[in-house]
Amino acid sequence: MGILDFFLGIQDPVAAQYRVTKATPIPATTSVGLCDMVGELTVPGKPPRVVEHTAPLTARAKWPRVGDILPVLADNDNPEFMKIEWKQVPDREA
Repeated sequence: MGILDFFLGIQDPVAAQYRVTKATPIPATTSVGLCDMVGELTVPGKPPRVVEHTAPLTARAKWPRVGDILPVLADNDNPEFMKIEWKQVPDREA
């Protein structure tokens, strides 16, 4: 993956799922935070793969937990380019 790929982002979007296997703890005092995750990305027609992902400005109400399956938009050719579809993730109970 070259520097140009980083700036171009998702070129061939496909709906996929990201199963969280590790996530940073939910912030105690702020309404949003930076969430570093590791998970298994499943893109239709491709074998699952482990992908690290950083989600800046993640809302506490939607903070992922181990085992959560998140809807994502991934690049079919470069799955490390993915965007979590936060609007489709339900808020958690307080």
